[in-house]
Amino acid sequence: MLSRGRMFVWSEAQARRLLGRARADTEVDGERKWLEDQLGCPSSDQEHTLPGEGLGARQQNEGPEDLQCRLHAGGNDGDWWVGERLLDLGAGDGYVTRILAAGARQIDVTEASVIMRHRLRERGYRVLDAWSWMKDVEDAEYDVVTCLNLLDRCDTPRTLLTDIHAKLASHGALVIALVLPFSPYVEIGTIDNLPSEELGVTGSNIESQVNSLAKDVFPSLGYKLERWSRLPYLCEGDLDQAFYWLSDVVLVLSKVDSVSADMTLDGGEEHYSDALDQVTSGLGQVNIEN
Repeated sequence: MLSRGRMFVWSEAQARRLLGRARADTEVDGERKWLEDQLGCPSSDQEHTLPGEGLGARQQNEGPEDLQCRLHAGGNDGDWWVGERLLDLGAGDGYVTRILAAGARQIDVTEASVIMRHRLRERGYRVLDAWSWMKDVEDAEYDVVTCLNLLDRCDTPRTLLTDIHAKLASHGALVIALVLPFSPYVEIGTIDNLPSEELGVTGSNIESQVNSLAKDVFPSLGYKLERWSRLPYLCEGDLDQAFYWLSDVVLVLSKVDSVSADMTLDGGEEHYSDALDQVTSGLGQVNIEN
């Protein structure tokens, strides 16, 4: 009711850079003007219509936040810079989802909270069952799957990553956000709040754990690290604290059909910089946009 618990992970500009999807050079002026009208932006024209055959279910349910996000994304419904299909696992209230939703035609989400699922439906997203989403989507494949701050709250994180691999298109991207150092805490389904399945991260600090994820954990599950960044993870707080700030490591992974010998880097820390020579690691300098 108070809309608490809202989170911020990245801006649209950061998402584009991490996914390697450059902003389109041209924009559809008609829809941009329509978005400006809906948001009360000044415009010289008195009347605008949205191009196409009319609003879909998602657009009809868009609120001011969603419209603002689409305006910042270029206001171009034909610029599917994310892809045809987006799946956001553990989507919360959809506030973070909307960043990528502006560039996807079909948005599927999962969420354990009943209240949050209601808010996701209000945004027009298709809400799948958090535990049986694999069956719900049947043979569908996704261009982008996001798993933001979920693996450390998941009882079986390796199983989840295996399931994602099966539903990720061959050209697709998996985006994972993790608070490091890794400290799992499972809120649902366990007595001691510990996962029944270990992710397999080793090391005691952020640097060693990124190294472990890049050269051991993800390659063993059929993924290759393409880009990564360290970003602030902001979450609206409670009566005691206005907001909480954590350090998020955001990783973009591609899908590989088999684990080759050169993907598992043995020999310890001396291989760390070599592994990251192939990764755009300088994205941590991206500034947050308002």
